[in-house]
Amino acid sequence: MLIPRWLQTLWHRPGATGRVPGAAPMALLPLLGSLLALPCAHALEFSYSNPFPDGPLAGVARSLRISGELVPGDTARLTELVRRKPADAWHALGRVELAISGGDTAEALLLADTLAALYPHTVTSADCAGACAIVWLAGAWRLLPAGRIGLQQAPASAPGKAPTDQLRNYFFKQGLPAPVYERWRANRTDGVYWLSGQEVNTTGTWPPYYFQRLSARCPPLDSTDESFHAVRRCAARLVISQKAFAFDKLLEGINDPWWNDNRDLLRNAPR
Repeated sequence: MLIPRWLQTLWHRPGATGRVPGAAPMALLPLLGSLLALPCAHALEFSYSNPFPDGPLAGVARSLRISGELVPGDTARLTELVRRKPADAWHALGRVELAISGGDTAEALLLADTLAALYPHTVTSADCAGACAIVWLAGAWRLLPAGRIGLQQAPASAPGKAPTDQLRNYFFKQGLPAPVYERWRANRTDGVYWLSGQEVNTTGTWPPYYFQRLSARCPPLDSTDESFHAVRRCAARLVISQKAFAFDKLLEGINDPWWNDNRDLLRNAPR
């Protein structure tokens, strides 16, 4: 068996002229086997994509891709990404593409709360379950070009399991219908409850709070093109303003020239 160099040092014995490797003590072999068998949790990967092809923003990303397994600390890493380059993060967070393979549901709720305040489009083009579904529901616009959305109950003994009440409140706030939630909870296995097409449609493209703000602040939609474009412009201004207030909180204590120049303009977009 090949032993990594760092493990070899566990049984190096000092000799008269230095450190001389000796045979591995038999008592250490079970320990070594356990160490080599330990699962390795990899944090999420955040990557910018789809840059503007030309103009003053040429090269600036128009979307953020989130992939990998969710682990504790990933939300803080996203916040650090925003604080490091606010202008890049502002444009990229308009569209969040998800390829999350699973992970810590408590951390998924933290990440979802952070993203929900930024009003992004959340997009997944493959099966998205458990932690991924929690984050997908955070979008102001939820898009599912392909794949399925699945709810998954973590085992009772699982580390990083989101509290049931907290998860239920989040699902309802984001628009998951109560009957869908009850059907999922009645599924007494650790498997995935895949939402049907009808259940996805009932959950809706927009969370309820976004729809309520659109109804209160934007003109009513009728069958004319003028009405459609007026609502679309109003919705864009609403998103920009809400996103700017959340962005301002993430950048607390950061003296960034771009944000200093644009903060008030973006926060006052709907007015």
